[in-house]
Amino acid sequence: MIKFILIFIFLIFANNSYSSNVLNITFLGTGSPRPDINKLGPSVLIKNKNEEIILDIGRGTTLRLNQIGNDFSKIKDIYISHFHFDHIVGLPDFWLTSNLWQKKEDTNVYGPKGIKSFCNSIRNAFKEDIKYRYNKNIKSNINCFNFSKINNDSLKKIKVLPFENSHGHIDNSYGFKIIFKDKKIVYSGDTTYSENLINNYIGSDILIHEIIATTSKIYQNNKKLRKVFSTHTSINQIIKILNKTKPKLTILNHALLFGVSEDFVLSEIGKKYKGKVIFSKDLMSIDLGEELNIFNIGNIKK
Repeated sequence: MIKFILIFIFLIFANNSYSSNVLNITFLGTGSPRPDINKLGPSVLIKNKNEEIILDIGRGTTLRLNQIGNDFSKIKDIYISHFHFDHIVGLPDFWLTSNLWQKKEDTNVYGPKGIKSFCNSIRNAFKEDIKYRYNKNIKSNINCFNFSKINNDSLKKIKVLPFENSHGHIDNSYGFKIIFKDKKIVYSGDTTYSENLINNYIGSDILIHEIIATTSKIYQNNKKLRKVFSTHTSINQIIKILNKTKPKLTILNHALLFGVSEDFVLSEIGKKYKGKVIFSKDLMSIDLGEELNIFNIGNIKK
């Protein structure tokens, strides 16, 4: 059963006393590369008791964590879907702020090929600040690994399985399957349609998926936008995906909308797909257990 609950943002915090059988998903940022104070960079916090992970870490992630009273202390693993700046620009802020807040444990960062070089660049870029502020004595470091090094041992309740998506010109781009007990959450990353997506989406309790949409006029008159469309998921493609995979709940995220509204997108999807579809919004929070409860929600397609 899915229950949609309309409450004020501050009531999210009261909801965080969840049991060991409940997985909480909080959208820290749901936006795109375009600056928007209401939709910060893509980032999703997933947690169960003492296990907390982050999927992508875009602009303003630390601000949203602060808003929900999270001091980073339980966040041990961050997973990067690909190296477009809007998905990674928040990592140095997270790392340096975690030391400012005296985080005691290191943070593991998992990503595609090139993640170690990226992390080394961050360390080098801020070496003068580290030298001044910490006398080189960083308490909490970032340890960066390729996906092959992900630790999904039996002690971890939240297991993360990367899979290749299809983000056009990006060779190393991934989505993530999150397995928690008998539940399956899928995060698409940035992608257009591919059969590999279908294989990984089937059986999802929650599918968090990107979307792109515009008017016919804008599409025809903008060559650059047509190129962008070829690397993202259109309305027709998401309809095809949903009818093939039938997730229990679909959350449209990282929306690239040009001249159209969220209501328009939901209406178009609803003409050819009858499942539950909503748009994410910053600080929307979900408890997934025997029931699925959503707090601080946006629009719902009946």
